[in-house]
Amino acid sequence: MDVSFFILIAAIVIGFYSAVNIGANDVANSMATSVASKALTIKKAVIVAAICNIFGAVLVGSHVAETIRKGLIDPLQFSGKPTLFMFGMLASVLGAALWVNIATFFKLPVSTTHSIIGGVLGFGLVSVGFAGITWKVVLFVILSWIVSPVFGGLIAFTLFTIIKKSILSSTEPIEQTRKIGPFFTGIVGFILSLAIIYKGLKHLHLNLPFLEAVLISLAVGVGGFFLGFYLLRKYKVKDMDPYYQVEKMANPLQVLSASYQAFSHGANDVANAIGPVAAIWAVIHTQQLAMAVSIPIELLALGGVGLALGIYFWGHRVMETVGKKITAITPTRGFSAEFGTATTVLLCSRLGMPVSTTHVAIGNIIGVGLARGISAINLDVIKRIFTAWIVSLPAAALFSIAIYLLLSFIFV
Repeated sequence: MDVSFFILIAAIVIGFYSAVNIGANDVANSMATSVASKALTIKKAVIVAAICNIFGAVLVGSHVAETIRKGLIDPLQFSGKPTLFMFGMLASVLGAALWVNIATFFKLPVSTTHSIIGGVLGFGLVSVGFAGITWKVVLFVILSWIVSPVFGGLIAFTLFTIIKKSILSSTEPIEQTRKIGPFFTGIVGFILSLAIIYKGLKHLHLNLPFLEAVLISLAVGVGGFFLGFYLLRKYKVKDMDPYYQVEKMANPLQVLSASYQAFSHGANDVANAIGPVAAIWAVIHTQQLAMAVSIPIELLALGGVGLALGIYFWGHRVMETVGKKITAITPTRGFSAEFGTATTVLLCSRLGMPVSTTHVAIGNIIGVGLARGISAINLDVIKRIFTAWIVSLPAAALFSIAIYLLLSFIFV
């Protein structure tokens, strides 16, 4: 069997396996709080997440993916040695997938983006050496571990504190919800629209200037304000606990923000699994090494299906940790966390920081919990999660090194 054919078949299988694991671990970023607050059942959550991930991957997926994640290694260092480069891509994605698989088994939310970076780092160290790595990128990744969850947690903490003081602590919570709620629906419309238009549609070559994207999003936000005003005024007050009714009134907002996050995840993270496959495909067919390659729609669809299968069959494991074991979640708390995640990812992407949605989501849930005091946080679970974050990059790197050395020994 031709080595190139073996590599391509292996890349497709491993890319699909990686997508399944990414879906299983990362679904907690978008759906865990909705399940924990009972806004969605687990069955409905996995169905919504699966559908949104597939559409995100196929419609606005990363049609251009860096062959070496975030410029960690220059592919031109492998000029004359394309087979080694392809083995490195295989080792990187498989090493990352194995680590994410292990983390999911132990119900730990980890960054799939940082795992693939760890895989590439390991392959790079044994192939081009210490000097061949762009260590500034590695430092930037480590910095994002600290900045993104703290920044997201501050947003979620602030938002839930406002909700708690202006609505939940009020003697007339339903009336206060009707007064203040439309501003929240307007802000949600603005932020989610801006995130999709400014960040998400670039792969459809709709590269709107930032000012135009802001103006369009403001129009959507105004529409969201009036829609919220109409729906909240239409809500019929029932003869039951008013605070419970306020939480029920927040359900649609939480489901909307969760669906957006799932759509965004499919669009952005499908490249973590499929990007290396596209890189190998390009090398085989063009016999050239490039910094960026196009991803065919068929591969995006394959990645989207892999994400959906991972969500459906195994997504409940990490959702249990994120949604139930860190802090108690209600619809208003879940909305605060999800809104904070969307806002943080948008701002960090604008700044060019390699942000992890997983890290941001966990930081936001912690921020919401801290708004009720440190006793509301399960510190033992937080320690386990933080340890998994620190271990992710070196663990994926070690898997990648072992696989790369094995492939090189057998075939080179």
